[in-house]
Amino acid sequence: MTDGPRLAAGTELDDRYRLEGLIGRGGMGEVWRAVDTRLRRQVAVKALPAELADVPGAMERFEREAEAAAALQHPGITVVFDVGRTEDGLAYLVMELLEGEDLQTVMRRSPGGLPVGEAAALAVQLADALAAAHSRGIVHRDIKPANLFVLADGRLKLCDFGIAGLADAATRLTQDGGSVGTPLYMAPEQFRGEAADFRSDLYAFGCVLHELLTGGPPFRSGTGLPGLLYAHLNEPPPRAGAVRPDVPPQLERLVLDLLAKDVDQRPASAAAVASFLRAEAQGTAAPLPAPQPVAPPPGPPPAGLLAPGLPGPGTNPGTAMNPGTVVMPGRPAAAGRPAVRVMLAAGAALVLAALVIGGTAVFLASPPDSGEASSARRSTPPTVPPSTAPSATPSTPAVHKIVYKVSGSVSPVSVMIFPPGGGMTNQTVKPPWSTKYEASRFTFLSVGGNTGIKTGTIRCSITLDGKVVQERSAHGQFASVSCQYQDPFGYGFGFGSPAP
Repeated sequence: MTDGPRLAAGTELDDRYRLEGLIGRGGMGEVWRAVDTRLRRQVAVKALPAELADVPGAMERFEREAEAAAALQHPGITVVFDVGRTEDGLAYLVMELLEGEDLQTVMRRSPGGLPVGEAAALAVQLADALAAAHSRGIVHRDIKPANLFVLADGRLKLCDFGIAGLADAATRLTQDGGSVGTPLYMAPEQFRGEAADFRSDLYAFGCVLHELLTGGPPFRSGTGLPGLLYAHLNEPPPRAGAVRPDVPPQLERLVLDLLAKDVDQRPASAAAVASFLRAEAQGTAAPLPAPQPVAPPPGPPPAGLLAPGLPGPGTNPGTAMNPGTVVMPGRPAAAGRPAVRVMLAAGAALVLAALVIGGTAVFLASPPDSGEASSARRSTPPTVPPSTAPSATPSTPAVHKIVYKVSGSVSPVSVMIFPPGGGMTNQTVKPPWSTKYEASRFTFLSVGGNTGIKTGTIRCSITLDGKVVQERSAHGQFASVSCQYQDPFGYGFGFGSPAP
């Protein structure tokens, strides 16, 4: 790992930017108050973590995106003056110096949410800023209160364009679990590893607007990343009005539209959202225009950033993913069999203590009775067409053997089990990693690990009844891999690249 230079007051970057005092420190580096000695003005300098220099392509991506962000000229977007990298490898961003506090700090003082008028005023400014960025083809990808700055006069500034794209790389280098903040506002398609476009920003905008109105994001989980992932992908968004009755119905409807799981069901643009909010403030709001289809981004995904889906008809062979993101290729349901849901969440092993292990986890899955997985939410069970295939008797259910193998990990394997009725069981599994569950008793679990500070190779594979159904590998420092499987009615998702 690159140690990098230690910054201190008086340090001068590239003979131009003299650091005066530390403003703050976080997962994406340090922010310093500084002086541009050439133009004699106060600026803010964000120095990125030295560890990012070890992530292939991270610095080049940072410089490319920061240069694009510098071209944005809008009163609601923090001005980027310069981007650079010193001879000893420190990457930094020079921005306008803002006086005020971030929205995350503001919200801590308002646990029940801001006054509706104040929340709407901030929301329209954010919509305007996003519209300006999107009109130039720039997607932020990490909209959250910590990246929104409220000035003393109430104006809102959107920060960290050019840095958001590195959040996944930073997550892979974080060992304290502090990276869960971003998934609170992450769109379902980002969890699935799909390319983010402006509609992903709109989803995060909806999360922020819900928090402005109610005091908290729409989805919260005491189980960390796996629970958040499950909620964003599967649970309907809560109604802001149910938490706070004085939220106008039209504003609540906007939040729900922004939080649509299907990108095509979200508002047509940030500009349309801004216009709606202004009209709502004047009592003249009309329904938002229908969203328009968006063409997929051109070109192939970057080499080495593919994760395969499970084999079988209808499975996509691979989906582009950023380092550390989750990929969840779609898969059609099979007919005539009960839906045994074994969903698996990636990333839990990233935050566990170091321990050299390797082994196999064995799960014996007993399919539930027909319709059991869905009857809990329906008063009338669905009609099941008759089947000529032989079926197991309830007293002797069919048993399937699922074997998980992970080698090269310095983390213990975390198995998180989410029963259909709610709740969660978390186990840190050590060798021999052998346990038994009935498939009808859980819906969601996670297995994975990482190589730690020492460069190495980690491998993960899954076999079902002796047949390999998924395999992953990764190599490097803090290389993460997590193999998952959901039975043929669903889909799998995981970290890492295809196994060689």
